[in-house]
Amino acid sequence: MATTARKSPSQAHRKIWVSFIILLTAFALMTISNEIFDLPHYLLGDEPTSFAQRKGEVLFELLEYSTIIAVSLMYFRKRLEKEIKILEGFIPICANCKKIRRDIDWETLEHYISEHSLATFSHAICPECIKALYPDYADEILTKMKERDQR
Repeated sequence: MATTARKSPSQAHRKIWVSFIILLTAFALMTISNEIFDLPHYLLGDEPTSFAQRKGEVLFELLEYSTIIAVSLMYFRKRLEKEIKILEGFIPICANCKKIRRDIDWETLEHYISEHSLATFSHAICPECIKALYPDYADEILTKMKERDQR
């Protein structure tokens, strides 16, 4: 049984955040290198800019860059806090069937966790349960499972 990996929202957010930082850093480095080396003077024949003016512009651009990063980080953090659900507190669970009590009703563990988090479930049977539930076929099933896992 083939499974496909699904990216969680936090992984997607991390990828977007990293891309944003890389692009912003590239832009900042290009802008700062322009100021440090006075590229318009050398490439376009403009009047040379004084070092004091270029130094001030570099400092201002670094301040801009830091501000953009800080504001973006706060924005992404707030967005993630809204999306991430955390299970906490006491959860009354049946010791036998693992259903969870919600007021009067009981619901499956899978339903409860799926409803209260971003987790999803895929079901399988562990080797101990295969031996207990299917003792006549357990060895054959386990052998096939090991062969499949080795591929």
